Amino acid sequence: MKYLRRCLKALGWLMLALGGLVAVWLAALIAANWNDDALTEAAQRALQYTPPTEQALEGNGYLILMGLDAPTGGDAIGDAMALGRQRLAREIERRRWVEAHGDRQEGMPPSIPAENAGNEVLPDRLRCPVGEADCFAWFVKHGDEVQTLAKTHQTLLQRLAGAASAPQFDNPSPYYLQAELPPYGRLVRAHELWLAQAALAWVHGQPQQAMDIARQATQLRSRLASHSNSLIASMIALAMQHRELRWLSNASARGELQTLPEISKEIEELLSMPTKSLGSAMYGEIQFVASGFYLYKTIDLFASPWGDPSVWWQRAFNKATNWAYLPQQTLNLMLSQLQKVQAISGIPAQQQSAAFSKLTQQLVDNEACLPWKSLRNIAGTCLAVSTAPSYQSYFQRVADIDGYRRLVLLQHRAAVENVAPADMPAWLAQSPQALRNPYTLEPMQWDAATRSLVFEGREKQNQNPDQSPTYRIRLRS
Repeated sequence: MKYLRRCLKALGWLMLALGGLVAVWLAALIAANWNDDALTEAAQRALQYTPPTEQALEGNGYLILMGLDAPTGGDAIGDAMALGRQRLAREIERRRWVEAHGDRQEGMPPSIPAENAGNEVLPDRLRCPVGEADCFAWFVKHGDEVQTLAKTHQTLLQRLAGAASAPQFDNPSPYYLQAELPPYGRLVRAHELWLAQAALAWVHGQPQQAMDIARQATQLRSRLASHSNSLIASMIALAMQHRELRWLSNASARGELQTLPEISKEIEELLSMPTKSLGSAMYGEIQFVASGFYLYKTIDLFASPWGDPSVWWQRAFNKATNWAYLPQQTLNLMLSQLQKVQAISGIPAQQQSAAFSKLTQQLVDNEACLPWKSLRNIAGTCLAVSTAPSYQSYFQRVADIDGYRRLVLLQHRAAVENVAPADMPAWLAQSPQALRNPYTLEPMQWDAATRSLVFEGREKQNQNPDQSPTYRIRLRS
């Protein structure tokens, strides 16, 4: 019993000492995080939104996209712009609510419902299949149905043309935590129906009419990409560009270009337009992140309610983690990282991978998430520095589509120059840098067995067979 009492006494002193150490550590943690940092100028700018002036809205084609699902039967363009203005006004009102009340739904002004379904515009069964080599022939096979749909949705197509040719095009809508997006589903299917209509015009002996439609489609998509304020909009624009490139590839394979020099020149011009970077989208992402993280000034981001059924030590850990979180310093750090990512969007694709690796290594070397490095804002710092590398896949999607564009342009030039399959490797070896693999700057590949031009992308592509990142164009005999 004597030894047992001594052991229990020693254990008690040990527990007391450990409790004292924990108390000291918690006191130090609370002291280190007692005051938050002031927001940087960059963070303050990201949190600001200035509603557009009437001059900025007059003739703005983006409003047509916002009101693309307006009822038909009246003024096609005017009704769409009127609905677009209503949605913009409501989005500004909703953003102000979020600024004042955070993510609380009760009392928030409702969004204006949108008709976003696109299957009625161009049903899945009429879309050119992923593995179909000649979409022109596919649409000819379903020509009557395509023409009926184009007539049924004539107002919708008129709105697309109006947005493409509007005097100005700028995205005036705020992008924030609860933002509602335009009816992109309808836009994508209408754009695809537009290209189907252009394919029919080409096959029916009207290549100039076909090119006029294709040019409008490219102009609209390019405008959307250039004025994107979100990664969602940019990814939608990339999907639309893939369909345009497939259309231009099919047109180049028709075997008529040598007798249509003006048409060939127009295709060359469209294919020579580089893919838009994610610069504007990343600025929108900065605003979105700022609006989201700023809400957590008054919200326990990490701490679970003490009545939560999780075990006591999890609740204690969550509470301590929240004490190690400074919302304003976290926002400053987060935006600093996103600004570095945004800068990467402006450099060539062959340098982006190294830039992301360097950024990631800096975060590792900084040991920002180690609790013995600093007690100040441990949780927020870890959260801020862990997000930057996740954007690399978006950048690679852009590079992949630009690689596909280069491949289609090579196909087009090979058709115009009548390059023989046996001469293709040597011809590709002499290709200019602007038409080479964007990641390696090596010439594009030639698969002699299948008579195909090949580009190895890095991200899965839903519009390729088996979602393959490999882009392949088979040249016709």
